[in-house]
Amino acid sequence: MSNRPPSAMSSSSHRVRTSSTPTTVRPPLEQLVYSLVPSLAPPRSSNSRIDPKSGRTSAASSRPVSRADDDVEKERKERVKELMEWCEEIMESRLPSSTPLSAATLPDTAKRMLMQSSKGDESGSERALRFNGIWSKLERGRLLSSPSPHLQFLLSLSALNPTNQPIRSSAPSTSTSAARSMPPPPAPATFSSTQPSSSRQPLVETQMQNLTVADFSGKGKSKADVLKAWRTAKLYIAQPPFPPHLLLRDTLYLLQGIDGRFVRFALAPPKEQNPYLTDKGKAGDGAGFPLGKDGAAAVIAEGTGEEGEVVGIEIVADEAKDGYISQPTRTILMQLSEMGMLYRKITEFINSRQATEGRGGMTEQSLCHFLHHELSEYHRLLAVLESQMNLTAPTDEDKPAEGAGLTLMRLGLWTEEMRLKLRQMATVVDEAKVAHGGALVSKIHSHTRHGDPLIRKFTDQILEDVSKPFFATLQRWIFSGELHDPFQEFFVQLNPENSSLRDGQASPAGDIGFEGGIDAAGGQEEAHKVWEKKYVFVRGMVPGFVSEDFGKKIFSTGRSLNFIRYTCQDSDWIETQAKLANAGRALKYSDLAGLERSIDDAYSIASQRLLEIFFDKFVLMEHLRALKSYLMLGAGDFTELLMEALAPRLSKPAISLYRHHLTSDLESAIRGSNAQYDSPDILRRLDARILEYSHGETGWDCFALEYKVEAPLNAVLDARAMIEYDKLFNHLWRLKRVEVALTQGWMRVTSGSRLYERIPGLNNDWHHCRIVQAEMVHFLRQIQAFCQLEVIECSWAAFVDFTEKREGDLDSLISAHREYLDRVVRKVLLLSSKRDKEEVLLDAVRDALDYILQFRDATDDLYGWSLAEATRLDRDRDAERGLYTAPTTDSPSRSYEQLSQIRTRVRNCSINFQDRVASICHMAGSHSDLDVRFLAIRIAFNGHYGLRRKDKSSSAGGGGGGGSSSTRGTRG
Repeated sequence: MSNRPPSAMSSSSHRVRTSSTPTTVRPPLEQLVYSLVPSLAPPRSSNSRIDPKSGRTSAASSRPVSRADDDVEKERKERVKELMEWCEEIMESRLPSSTPLSAATLPDTAKRMLMQSSKGDESGSERALRFNGIWSKLERGRLLSSPSPHLQFLLSLSALNPTNQPIRSSAPSTSTSAARSMPPPPAPATFSSTQPSSSRQPLVETQMQNLTVADFSGKGKSKADVLKAWRTAKLYIAQPPFPPHLLLRDTLYLLQGIDGRFVRFALAPPKEQNPYLTDKGKAGDGAGFPLGKDGAAAVIAEGTGEEGEVVGIEIVADEAKDGYISQPTRTILMQLSEMGMLYRKITEFINSRQATEGRGGMTEQSLCHFLHHELSEYHRLLAVLESQMNLTAPTDEDKPAEGAGLTLMRLGLWTEEMRLKLRQMATVVDEAKVAHGGALVSKIHSHTRHGDPLIRKFTDQILEDVSKPFFATLQRWIFSGELHDPFQEFFVQLNPENSSLRDGQASPAGDIGFEGGIDAAGGQEEAHKVWEKKYVFVRGMVPGFVSEDFGKKIFSTGRSLNFIRYTCQDSDWIETQAKLANAGRALKYSDLAGLERSIDDAYSIASQRLLEIFFDKFVLMEHLRALKSYLMLGAGDFTELLMEALAPRLSKPAISLYRHHLTSDLESAIRGSNAQYDSPDILRRLDARILEYSHGETGWDCFALEYKVEAPLNAVLDARAMIEYDKLFNHLWRLKRVEVALTQGWMRVTSGSRLYERIPGLNNDWHHCRIVQAEMVHFLRQIQAFCQLEVIECSWAAFVDFTEKREGDLDSLISAHREYLDRVVRKVLLLSSKRDKEEVLLDAVRDALDYILQFRDATDDLYGWSLAEATRLDRDRDAERGLYTAPTTDSPSRSYEQLSQIRTRVRNCSINFQDRVASICHMAGSHSDLDVRFLAIRIAFNGHYGLRRKDKSSSAGGGGGGGSSSTRGTRG
């Protein structure tokens, strides 16, 4: 919108000009005058014609005209002219009427009025019927081009109209002086846009205020001239109007946030000084009264605003002395003062942020810079308006400014666009008081969905400047992996729990922690902590034009570059990529499509580079394969040699173990197996260690195999993962130990039992031992096959398939490894999904393994007793043959007492083992994991343990047959 005021239009440009060509046809208005006042009609002998200059009718007579006739004709013409002027004024004004203006309803209204009246012997219905006939002829004929306005005029002046009263004249209407003193058309009492049209007001109200004929003596007056004359006449009679140029000058002051001489801003008083507030309102919980009819005055009395806050305007002019200010003018002043209030709010925000010396943040600084620039444009507009006011200012201050210059109405029109901008800036200022950084950018971005294109375009301009610090931080983050955010305005921030310190104070830049894997205490920091906890993703700071998934991609890109630079020590590649990226176009709000492409490219390049470093430079898969071979006992030859070398030492009490002995046995197992062909870097990470032990524990209970990893590998193989690997090794090592012990016991029973079966009474014992050992071997092999083949190998194959694709970022790799490890731990340890019964099945398996070891010890004792009994029998036979034998103190009765104890131990171990396996099959059969349920089916493939559980429950219900059922089950 141009700031230069448009030129004023001529006040009479809208009036209809009559043609200058003479014609004998009289104007309709003159015909109406003649029809209303027949005495003023020209003589029949005269020829009428229309004056081309005045448009009035003149008569030319063919006979000589005397002086007296000339005077009469002149007087007649003056009266006709005067009546025509009055008719013009009446028709151009808004005459009040109680009848509708619709042409269709005018005849019905007239007939209704006639029916309610009567005159002489003629009834109202007859008069209405006669009117209907006349009106039909007027409509069918062409006497009048448009009869409806004439009927409207007659109805307005009719005495039958109940809203009209007859006008009483003090002189006879037939005299010339009375005709000259006819009242001019009345004017409405008010002309406010908020009141109904003056044509709707009754004539009674308008007849009391009349204007002199001299005020309407001009020709060709427009409606604006009539209104101006009416206001001047009315206000100067009662009270003169307030000089408009003074209000205009005060308005320009208000636009600058300055109080004027006659109009000033109304400020909210302190609450404690407001006597109208209730106790609740004084406490700050609310105000005492709502907004009243007095507008701003009611707001001031209400005390709803804060102390010193602008709540409206206050007119302090002395209207009794200086002049009257109409209500429409007050409304315009109120509307224009809004810009001054917004201007004050914006300038106060700028000054307060400048007073804080930049502690509000870089985003607020950019906002203040933009607001300052827009206020400069606002000041330029005010300068143009002031120059227009000075050009049109009157020389006489008692008269208002006229012409095509600056007025209050034009001031409102020319500042409409700036008013919308100031409102939007004030809205942004309010949001900047409660948000900063990315949150503020997000709030401003929400206004871009506004329906007004001007607001949308202006909001885009605000975001273009306000978001520059955000995009500068973003560009540095996704291209260099460095976080430069001194005021914490970015949605990626340093974790406050792990912020590093320098010289006892936090760095203003913030991004100084974890370089080289050094933590705040100076120790070696775990790479997993660097990756997971160095930076945090603040969801509330994500701008509205960045989705959460896209923000996490940005978060991962910067973390990857930072990890490559400081943990993987590959800063040269980062600097090269940063130079290449910065050589392109800069990131900005107006190019969101380019921003998305740049971030996608940076994310792909950084993630692929980080995965290449892990897989190629640090051979992550080789380390994971070593963990599978050594800690998950996947390398069978190594495990057998290690178990054979450590068995003599681990059978001793834990207190007698020494770490260097265990390390020596570990090296022997490596040299004697295929492990010797592995990489030296992998073998040096293997170590044997002794866990904490308590009194009475053996070496089997505290031995552990350790695999050491450091940065950056410990980003994937973190402390939690290594604990899971230790749990797996402990369980699988126990299974291997039981397997070795059971294998040795089985070989002894199988080879030695045949030699001692001839001893009287031992045949059934050795047969029972072989049956129970077969059950134990079957159970143990099913458990080991399930762990190694169905769980570890299948999970490993799925993990290898994922790593070969090399998709995603480091988070995806860590997540895939955790999923692989969690699946192995959950299935190998037979963990339940119920928290209170998580390790119930695992405890049952461990009890079964303990019973296997106890059974093996019992069979060893049985083997020793059989050997001693066979030696005693051989000595007895030698004595019978006369061979000399060394005397012994062994008593046969004591020997059979030992055999009875051994038999009891073997029987109890077998019964407890079988009961425990039956419980394992029952619990595993109802497990949530399908693979564990299939394990239960394989263990109890022939239904033996199911029948045993039924026999046990039936014997428990019978109350006395427990022993016999157990014996039958054992022998079966």
